[in-house]
Amino acid sequence: MSLDQPIKDCLAARISPQVAVARMLLAGVAAEGIAAALARHRPAVEDARWTAMARLVEGRGAALDRLAAEVEATGAQHDASGADGLARIAAFFDRAVAHSPEASVALYSLGDPAILAQATTEIVGWLHANQLLRAEADVLDLGCGIGRVAAASAPLCRTVLGLDVSAGMVAEARRRNAALPNARFDHTTGHGLDALPGGAFDLVLAVDSFPYMVQAGPDVVARHVSGAARVLRPGGALTVLNFSYRGDLAADRADAAALAAAHGFTLEQNGAAPFGVWDGTAFVLRR
Repeated sequence: MSLDQPIKDCLAARISPQVAVARMLLAGVAAEGIAAALARHRPAVEDARWTAMARLVEGRGAALDRLAAEVEATGAQHDASGADGLARIAAFFDRAVAHSPEASVALYSLGDPAILAQATTEIVGWLHANQLLRAEADVLDLGCGIGRVAAASAPLCRTVLGLDVSAGMVAEARRRNAALPNARFDHTTGHGLDALPGGAFDLVLAVDSFPYMVQAGPDVVARHVSGAARVLRPGGALTVLNFSYRGDLAADRADAAALAAAHGFTLEQNGAAPFGVWDGTAFVLRR
């Protein structure tokens, strides 16, 4: 990826300033290099999106450099393919959450709790507006991370169960959300939902966790989708926010449609892009 591309995409309003900076970090560029790239693309006329990117870098040099170093150190582990893929991902997130809880679940937060809270509020607001979160709903949060979506959802539903392959993530989620009476967090192997009772949930939610299932292979994906069909009550929904990291939305849409057909779901949303801070895409499979 060209270092200039995230800046161009942000200036064209295709991605947010936060995502643009995160993509440059993922490309292995630290704060000084990001600032230099922004300087090359400074518009002749003041541009709010360029200014927003510049402000995200100003005064954050040390924090961005730490994140860039962590990305470089753990990049090879950020892949769930192969026989040991899920174990490697669990170890990756154990390390990431110890380094920066906010950045571990969303690099675009740049480690800033305020940015992460803004994105989380946007996600939960979308879920509520689409009637996926309701007062009487029981929610399964797959890949719950530090419990940020579960915590924001808890006041809007009956119960939330968060599952994650990372023991470090589960420990952090429990620590942060110990006072929530209707939320709990448990470890999962990442191989499926067989340990859960049938017909126990109204929403199965996967926020940026499905891509690791896709990396792990079609059997892991199929087990989770069939498991979701089993644990959902009639009318419930499997909601996937980000299907894969392949960068091929057409392939994601085709796969989502095939999975819905194979497991008795109706595909209500197939790759919509409803968010502002985050560039996640939405797939809603209705039972």
